Amino acid sequence: MKLFSFSTLLTLGRLIFSPLVLPLLLVYLLPQNIFFINGLLSTLFVLLSLTVFFDDFLASRFNQVTRIGKHLDPIADRFLAYCTFVALVAANKIFFYWVIMFMGADFFVIGLRTIARKNNFEIPGSFWDRLRSFGLTVYLAFVILNPYQSQGFAHSWNLIELLLLCVAVLLALMSVKKYYDAFKKQYGPLDKLFGQSKKVEPVEHDWFKDQKPEQ
Repeated sequence: MKLFSFSTLLTLGRLIFSPLVLPLLLVYLLPQNIFFINGLLSTLFVLLSLTVFFDDFLASRFNQVTRIGKHLDPIADRFLAYCTFVALVAANKIFFYWVIMFMGADFFVIGLRTIARKNNFEIPGSFWDRLRSFGLTVYLAFVILNPYQSQGFAHSWNLIELLLLCVAVLLALMSVKKYYDAFKKQYGPLDKLFGQSKKVEPVEHDWFKDQKPEQ
């Protein structure tokens, strides 16, 4: 297995650019609500998101899988999503509750896959996971682009953003369900983690027998 490849360089670029440059641009430029600037930032986010597809495509199509890329790729993907979430909350462009929900769903899947590896099996990605990533990318790109959040639902752009949010949430929940179904098929329900509780029989005490005689 190779150490470096072009797909690995894309992963490293995303890993470095996502936490160091993109959040600064979003936090300091988005509050200006200038449509042209929002468009540039949204385009930048989409280009970074496309590197997720291209490095996976290059790695599989041209056999460019590397030891470093294999471990860094999922980290870089989450850096891009999480840093964008945090920056949009700081810029008052997204409600923090949706960020908690999306990240919570992701951590739940990470937990399932960690348990699976410890039990010597893998949970493969599904078509719903790809749809989830696509839906979330489209939603976040539109949030960055939209300069009319402060006008509420009086503006049609905010209605479109709400629709994209509902689609992204639905796809995230479906993806989590598919992961859990695949996990349960091989491992069983999650309550196996805690084992079966033993039934404790009550112990009867003879109160008078336990008492010491008075001297």
